[in-house]
Amino acid sequence: MLTLSNEFTTVTIEKIQTRNGERLRISAPRMGYTVELDPLELEALTWQPVETFSQLLATPFGPDEDGVEARPLSDLILFGGEHG
Repeated sequence: MLTLSNEFTTVTIEKIQTRNGERLRISAPRMGYTVELDPLELEALTWQPVETFSQLLATPFGPDEDGVEARPLSDLILFGGEHG
């Protein structure tokens, strides 16, 4: 496990084995968020322009709308969109 911290947050990163292969588990323990990304999802992060990450940080503490459920990127890919 690797822990990265700065004055704003702490995240932990660990490589895990699932029945579908290796994934990287990234957790923000103070916020209670965790995501598990496979190699293709991690590669997709490298395709993103800096603006994508700026948009994600528009709500730095996670989704701020009532009733919004945060879902892993893998769910969106597997089930074909937000309402899948």
